[in-house]
Amino acid sequence: MRKKRDHQSAYAFIKRLVKQFGRPQIVITDQAPSTKVAMTKVIKEFKLNPKCHCTTKYLNNIIEQDHRHIKVRKTRYQSLNTAKNTLKGIECIYGLYKKNRRSLQIYGFSPCHEISRMLAS
Repeated sequence: MRKKRDHQSAYAFIKRLVKQFGRPQIVITDQAPSTKVAMTKVIKEFKLNPKCHCTTKYLNNIIEQDHRHIKVRKTRYQSLNTAKNTLKGIECIYGLYKKNRRSLQIYGFSPCHEISRMLAS
């Protein structure tokens, strides 16, 4: 989460994901110019398949609908840290109610683990 949505921040985000989770088979994004530039850099740097980047509107809409409850909130936060923690908490709660996320770890994310970490801090 960054203040600007430019190609440097998109590149840093995608690069961090590739390093953390490994080489993706496919990456679905919106058609933002910054994302396209960032993906081109990542594909060259990590020698990924050029066809791994998909910008199909339909596929992205399915992913966007997964977190539509967050987009409904029109709250303005005083800092990025507050926004990050609030949104992470909301995702954790909604993750508990999704059948496919109750016991599984999806890409290293476990709602139960995140809630216990948040309560510990």
